[in-house]
Amino acid sequence: MSPKSSRIRNVFESVEPSLIKQLWQYRFGIPELTFAGYKFFRKAQSVWAISDADLPRLSYEAIGMRIMSCKDRPWKPTTSALQIFGKYAAKNLIHLNLEEAMIFLEGGSQAIESDCEPGYVVVFYRGDVLGCGLYSHGKLVSQIPKERRIASTRCEQALDVRLEESESPDDL
Repeated sequence: MSPKSSRIRNVFESVEPSLIKQLWQYRFGIPELTFAGYKFFRKAQSVWAISDADLPRLSYEAIGMRIMSCKDRPWKPTTSALQIFGKYAAKNLIHLNLEEAMIFLEGGSQAIESDCEPGYVVVFYRGDVLGCGLYSHGKLVSQIPKERRIASTRCEQALDVRLEESESPDDL
């Protein structure tokens, strides 16, 4: 690869904010105002979000947070983006119990009945966003990245701590 083509490849191109906001609103029911104060950029097959600030004209490897991949159709939200913005979702979300959440965090697939549309969904456990799942025909497939998956015993411990925190005397 020549130096010229590698420089072109590293260019972040500005994306019209209304397009990104509409995609998230249509799929997840996340209000467009949730994304106020952000700018969006595209590099290769990914869309990145940064706070509404001017960037100097430099070459960047990464800026802000990668929020979606446009490599395939439909576009795929990142787990990180859903953990930030997913709490505002009003549709295409699935709430899991403890056993289901453990399977999800381990990167597994499971049968789940839901009225969600087929495609990517926001997955919750006890009100917290766990990440992105792929739902189709009564099956939920975890989209948690391999490096973020939790082994069975660590998963139990993490979810038990969350369970213990929510069972304080104030919750009774």
